[in-house]
Amino acid sequence: MKIAVGADHRGFSLKEKLIRFLRERGFEVSDLGTHQKDPCDYPDIAAHLARRVANKAFDRGILICGTGIGMSIAANKIKGIRAARCVTLQDARLSREHNDANVLTLGGHIIPYERAKAIVGVWLKTASAVGRHRRRVKKIEQLEKGTVRGGVR
Repeated sequence: MKIAVGADHRGFSLKEKLIRFLRERGFEVSDLGTHQKDPCDYPDIAAHLARRVANKAFDRGILICGTGIGMSIAANKIKGIRAARCVTLQDARLSREHNDANVLTLGGHIIPYERAKAIVGVWLKTASAVGRHRRRVKKIEQLEKGTVRGGVR
């Protein structure tokens, strides 16, 4: 599995640790920046990584900022991306099973390294479920294309 990892300055330290963790487990990991602790803009990192995941250069992506919120919002602006901000193991599992999330976002200032490792581990090993969940992911894709408006039945 090819994984892209990116972070802004607030997620830099956690990114560095997670890249080592992933490589030790045999994943092919690309560090898409930032490569220093100097302030940078998270939307730039998020867009770069998300475009690479959307065009299938990577199987999945992991983005880290201070809270994970900004990266999630920015990444989800890219067509084909389903970024999920996860803070629990259940978030990680369900984001994959139910939503087929292809980008994980984490908060470098709110998630300790040991919990981040566990979240990443669950997120990477969990497969997307089939059936009713696939139908809903298709609807998300239709929303991106503007071919369905959604609504209550």
